[in-house]
Amino acid sequence: MDIRSEIRAYVIENFLPGGGSVTIEDTTPLITGGLIDSIGMIGLVRFIESRFQIEFTPREIDAHRLDTIELIERLVLKKLEGNRP
Repeated sequence: MDIRSEIRAYVIENFLPGGGSVTIEDTTPLITGGLIDSIGMIGLVRFIESRFQIEFTPREIDAHRLDTIELIERLVLKKLEGNRP
């Protein structure tokens, strides 16, 4: 499972119409850069929760924690580690 690739593919598919030639780097600001708005962020969170079988708390859903693919991956990995028995 490559978290970064899956997040990147979701962002390109859902927020960049015809974005097949667009590259999003791991550090590209998604929210503060205006690519994803607050409604889009909710969709992104739903996708992440569903795909990786994790759950975010309300305070984890903010632009500072979800602004880049790199930050999202860190948060997902942290939550996956917390789910291990």
